[in-house]
Amino acid sequence: MSPYALPLAELALANFIGIISPGPAFLLVSRAAAGRGRAAGFGLSLGVAIAATTWAAAACFGVALVMARFAPLYEAIQIAGGLYLVWIGISAWRAPPPELDLAAPSGSPGFLRAVATGAALNLGNPKIVIFFTSIFVALLPAHTPLWLSAAAIAIVGLQEVTWYCLVTLLFSRARVQRAYRRAGLWIERTVGTLLIAIGARILGAAV
Repeated sequence: MSPYALPLAELALANFIGIISPGPAFLLVSRAAAGRGRAAGFGLSLGVAIAATTWAAAACFGVALVMARFAPLYEAIQIAGGLYLVWIGISAWRAPPPELDLAAPSGSPGFLRAVATGAALNLGNPKIVIFFTSIFVALLPAHTPLWLSAAAIAIVGLQEVTWYCLVTLLFSRARVQRAYRRAGLWIERTVGTLLIAIGARILGAAV
């Protein structure tokens, strides 16, 4: 067995535990899948995975150290991310539940917009790069070969997109969508309230 197999397995487990902990990404993906169908859910899943993979790569190549030295940059990203969550939460409160559109093709503007939204959500959370830095430093050996760093980054991306695609498949089921149609307004307002609260907490920590 390769001496790197165990560290990669431990990293995969630590990252998976982090992924399944409910947060803004879970709220947005499940809401989109139930209210707008699989195309929107898959788009958000892909965007979230792209951003998480980007932060993982940043952690591997020392961007966290740069951000630690330039605290204003870190705080600016935090503030932008917090404001973005608050804006999404307010939008959820103000807007009626969207019409369900199961026929939207994966290449439609709606899908691409969902990818952009998912990416912006995770890119606006610089704490993710701190998380990745922590588990990479703790679990991967010193002087990590480039291929091992690439494997770790790939694991992160694969786990992210797989998990959120499974969430999409679950919440886009007909029974869930019917429940969303019946209680869509209150679901939107509940999700909106949670997103505003999370955004406010991020802003409170940044200022």
